[in-house]
Amino acid sequence: MLYFKTKSPLSLLAIGIGLIVILLVSYVSLWALGHSRINALDNDARARLGAAVRDMRKRGIRPRINSAFRSRAEQRAIYRCARTRRCRARRGIYGAKRPGTSMHEAGLAVDIGGVASGHRRRRLTPRGRQVVRIMRRHGFKWRYGLKDPAHFELSPQLAGYRTEKAAIRAGQRRWAPKSRARRRASRRA
Repeated sequence: MLYFKTKSPLSLLAIGIGLIVILLVSYVSLWALGHSRINALDNDARARLGAAVRDMRKRGIRPRINSAFRSRAEQRAIYRCARTRRCRARRGIYGAKRPGTSMHEAGLAVDIGGVASGHRRRRLTPRGRQVVRIMRRHGFKWRYGLKDPAHFELSPQLAGYRTEKAAIRAGQRRWAPKSRARRRASRRA
């Protein structure tokens, strides 16, 4: 049992309310971070992902989206981490492409958790089979298969870009004005 110096019910109530507020604020900020990254996806990818998620929910699957859009700096950090076994294991990363070559930077890729199980010999889970089928139906490729089972990406040509490089440049340009505005706002506060 916890021991408090002040035994008044009001002080205990204040501590309890404070803890609840801290939990709610941290939950909301985490939700907002994930939500903003999905909003940073290419418009076509976001619409297709939304339709795929609705399909999954109809079938009783609650997808866990681990990663969507990434800035170049975030891709660089993940790439560095993916090069060391210890960091890869700690963060659950299968691998990462060099900065400037990932479809996450274009806003055309998404990572969905729970698709495969096992460490050395990965296998699709029954839920994973359904996720792969649904994502393919909505235009996403399961490009790396069991080498990176969480990764699904939309073809740049399907999204209206000529090349992967053009898609990545457009994705980074789409993100840059928003991130600059956030930095300016945080400096003022």
